[in-house]
Amino acid sequence: MYKSKVLKLSLLFLVFIFVVSFSLFGCKKAAAPVEEEAPAEEVTEEAAGVEAPKSEVTIDLWFQDWAGGKSWIEAWKPVFEEKYPTIKINLTFLPFEELNTKIFPAIAAGNEADLMMFYDEWLLAKDPSKIFAPITPQLYTIDEIGEATFESALGRVTGSDGEIYGVPWGTGANAAGILIHKDLFDEAGIDPASLQTWDDVKDAAKKLTKYNDDGSIARSGIIFTYTEAANLYLDMIVGQGAGEELLNSETGEWNFNIPEAKSSLELLKWFVDEKVFDPQSGDPFTSFPNKLAAMLVIGPWSLGAWGDQYPDLKLDYIYMPKYPGVDKNVHTVVSWACMAISKRLEGEKRDAALLYVKEFLENPEFYNIPFTNGYWVGVPGSKPYVDSVVKLAAEGNAPTRAAEIAAMVASQYVPSINLLPTKISEPELIRAVIYPELQNVFFGDKTVDEVLNYLTTMLTTKEQENM
Repeated sequence: MYKSKVLKLSLLFLVFIFVVSFSLFGCKKAAAPVEEEAPAEEVTEEAAGVEAPKSEVTIDLWFQDWAGGKSWIEAWKPVFEEKYPTIKINLTFLPFEELNTKIFPAIAAGNEADLMMFYDEWLLAKDPSKIFAPITPQLYTIDEIGEATFESALGRVTGSDGEIYGVPWGTGANAAGILIHKDLFDEAGIDPASLQTWDDVKDAAKKLTKYNDDGSIARSGIIFTYTEAANLYLDMIVGQGAGEELLNSETGEWNFNIPEAKSSLELLKWFVDEKVFDPQSGDPFTSFPNKLAAMLVIGPWSLGAWGDQYPDLKLDYIYMPKYPGVDKNVHTVVSWACMAISKRLEGEKRDAALLYVKEFLENPEFYNIPFTNGYWVGVPGSKPYVDSVVKLAAEGNAPTRAAEIAAMVASQYVPSINLLPTKISEPELIRAVIYPELQNVFFGDKTVDEVLNYLTTMLTTKEQENM
């Protein structure tokens, strides 16, 4: 009897424990979503954010040593330091070649600068997440950085983890258009805005060409002797819809023996055959400023390159005319100047570097400096800045002609970027292979077909070596 009562009491006690346990733990588990796991998710969707250091920190920066860039970044230094008094920037200027060859060995050795300027095409076949510190989500979320800069500029600085590891702040926009002598256009009665197609360019080149008494060219209507003719050549081919025929990224095979490649090269050669382009006119950095040509295919960066050096020249710029029968241009080889942060940085020093990067994209003064002083006229990497200047220009209130040109080119150039999926670096592809072959055609040393065959064989070999 006693045992029976004990058993019953024990069973009642166990039932009581079960009910209480279920009430405490089962209900709590069910209520967990109500207790807001959501806020934790919302936090991860927001950029971690950074604050200015409370104590003074010094950031070492490697930057390319070119005249305009040096003037630009030196003028920007006091602007930034005034806004962030606890951050000091120590500038080191390196020539292009040295900057290119120094960064990655320095990172491997652990003695790189805190901040580094580089060109995104240097990241071919590299994972930026293994090289630089992340920009997202520490500074921006993926959505936020897509509002701050152009998504088409983020491909090469995106790591294997999907995060962003560098900020694209500008590109010279090679072969984005044509540099012109405005006074020569005025003399010939040509409105630069009327050059909408390559047929328009042909007509203008004929009117702008001047001849010596012996029939030789005294002034070319247009010149193509710079390497950017090679950029234009690829753009013309892909702009006709032949990108996949030109390069098979899976097999690494190039094929210039296609109608689009031949017609594009023949279009460029037309200007030589019609004697409106003298390929013997020499280096455009000498011939064009001396008015040995009225037009030059080049990026808008050239306006800054010559702005201070030749203040008497009346230069202007037009966006690249469309290939016959094509609705829009395509730009296939683009190199963005970027800023990246060392993975070694921590704490306030990391925050200081992130703030420097943030100002590149958000502070309009960063671009106003070069545009106002003529240091540089390229495509800005700041989407808000471009949009604002385009709006001001439409209202007739652009801050400067240089800013207006940069924004105008950017608004058309950036949406037209369609990078070739090549693993060959820009210096090798454009400067070492295609450009010399274009020269061979211009000088009459090779036929069009000979060049097409050579490019097909040579670039296929180089592409497959890099796969």
